[in-house]
Amino acid sequence: MGRSLLLDSLRILAIALVLIAHTGQLLGHESGAFFGWKNIYFVSLGGVGVTLFLVLSGVLAGLARPVPLKGYAAYLFKKIQRIYPLYWISIPLAMFGYALSDGLLQGDMPDLFPNGVAVDLVGSLTGFYAWWGLWGGPYNPPSWYISLIMSLYMLAPALVYLLNRWALPALLILFCVSLASRWYVGQWGLPFLDISVLEQVEGWLYRQYGFMPGRPGDWFPPCRLFEFGLGIYLALMLPPTAWQSLKLPLTGLVRKLSDLSFPLFLVHYPFLFLVETFRDTGITVSLAISLYLGLMLLLADYCSRLESWLLRKLRKKKRAQDVHAET
Repeated sequence: MGRSLLLDSLRILAIALVLIAHTGQLLGHESGAFFGWKNIYFVSLGGVGVTLFLVLSGVLAGLARPVPLKGYAAYLFKKIQRIYPLYWISIPLAMFGYALSDGLLQGDMPDLFPNGVAVDLVGSLTGFYAWWGLWGGPYNPPSWYISLIMSLYMLAPALVYLLNRWALPALLILFCVSLASRWYVGQWGLPFLDISVLEQVEGWLYRQYGFMPGRPGDWFPPCRLFEFGLGIYLALMLPPTAWQSLKLPLTGLVRKLSDLSFPLFLVHYPFLFLVETFRDTGITVSLAISLYLGLMLLLADYCSRLESWLLRKLRKKKRAQDVHAET
């Protein structure tokens, strides 16, 4: 299937919701407020944006159709190539933003490895901080999404098979699994873990607000199966022409902004402090936000271009090695 303006537009909407929520939370504005069903689906607009990202990822997985078992390793490698190079490029930028934030706003150099060198290195490189109860780590909190989307991609071939064969019953089962998982972790935290009395009290206090410590309802894969599965279901059930139905002006701009949505997601949070820094110079909030967004778009574009360049170099090197091996 060719490029879909509908999917591109929804991807732009998703990152816009994330940016609105995080900026609103920084400024104490109601646009950053949480709403919904406490301990089940209690989110900000950013949480709605993440749901949209998950559905869109499921759509793309469904449009790709089932992956043969013998091709599973190659499939996973392609997903790693799609996610991790750009994510790794963002890590030093996130660490720089983390250090700069405290340096500018608090006049103090933070501990660069607050969880220990080993934990922060492994957590950053894998993106699986959340599995240790550390959310997204100290440098880039939204990076918990990396662990979630990679876990769902690992399950995608099985989900595509089930939804292709038993569409509606399978989707209903995924909904029940997600709902039950959300209820469980919203009441007790992650299953199969022994927690102390102190942690139980802490969990009770957090639950009064709307989610457990570490927010497992956001990143624990069973809690998000329905959103991802819904995307697969839509891809399998709707005709291919449905994804090409949207016609828009400025097609090139829409596609460019869509391509920048993931790098923008990765780089925006560590530099949110710039909004307050700009505002402290005396300019208006709207101009401070505009300057911040402009800088983040430039940074996201730089990361995207750097990723493309690195991947081209690696492919060229691999082709040269293959030619040398054949000769």
